[in-house]
Amino acid sequence: MQVKKIILLMLLLLAGCSRESFEPVQTSEFAAVLTIKEPGMTFISPNGAVLAEWEFDEQYTGGLLFNKKLLMYRTDGTRAGLYSVETGKKLNEWTVPKGITGAVFINETNEIALSVKEDGAVHFFDQEGTEIKKTRTGRYPMTMLEHEEKLYIINYQDTVLSELDIHTYRVSREFAIPTSSTGLAVNKQKNELWVGGHGYGAKAGETIHVYSLKTGSLTATADAPVMPVDFASKSGFMYAVSHGSNKLYAFDPERKRVAETDAPANPFAIAVLGKTVLSAGYDSGTLSFYEEKTLIKRKTIDIGKGPFMIFVEEGE
Repeated sequence: MQVKKIILLMLLLLAGCSRESFEPVQTSEFAAVLTIKEPGMTFISPNGAVLAEWEFDEQYTGGLLFNKKLLMYRTDGTRAGLYSVETGKKLNEWTVPKGITGAVFINETNEIALSVKEDGAVHFFDQEGTEIKKTRTGRYPMTMLEHEEKLYIINYQDTVLSELDIHTYRVSREFAIPTSSTGLAVNKQKNELWVGGHGYGAKAGETIHVYSLKTGSLTATADAPVMPVDFASKSGFMYAVSHGSNKLYAFDPERKRVAETDAPANPFAIAVLGKTVLSAGYDSGTLSFYEEKTLIKRKTIDIGKGPFMIFVEEGE
């Protein structure tokens, strides 16, 4: 009986170690791809080499990369795990609201904002995991983006985008947007906000809506059929991924669509690492690498089942 107890204790300790520590990533430039069908994170170098593979014991549905740390959460849970990328160790576990749909690190204040669908609010935390403030925005806050001391929040089941002052935590302005909007990016050269859309009911979204950050009004649209759901930007170029049509689009600084190509099957995420555009296919379990501006495909690698989010670290 005593031997059985010792064996059981050893198994528990081993299981604990597998959850608390992973292979470290000690480079200043990488992409990390979250997979949710096969819960894990795969770290990739700019040339496509696999740097590390983390296998999670639970199915995280989202995360946030900041200061060489990963905060991982589940939409249906009330605990979030904080991991060090450089050591691979679990640093802490935060108590968080149930219903997290998005996260962003606010560089100006060094705070973490979590959008929560359950109470229609954005919750602000310090880096120790203590909640500081919450602000109600609208129905189902989801996609968020920080820009020039403002936090922009898409309320997915609403027709408003909230602009929030990061110092006062107050909503300072609202933009009228289509319901079921998702995906945000800023075109800094033209001082405008790009908003994507999934579409509502049987009508799929095909259009990117472009808003002036000065006036808050709709100033232009750009076609990106079907269902443009995520953006990335670099050197004045804007990139969009449309998961309804499995397409990637590139737009020049004047909003002209200059390239398009096939994306991996059922893509949800797009990112830019160095001079490479990345997109992952949820159904194909692959990550593809494209030339910036032209979207000429360089290579495709297997990344695991259900890639859903891409995080990028480009150092100083």
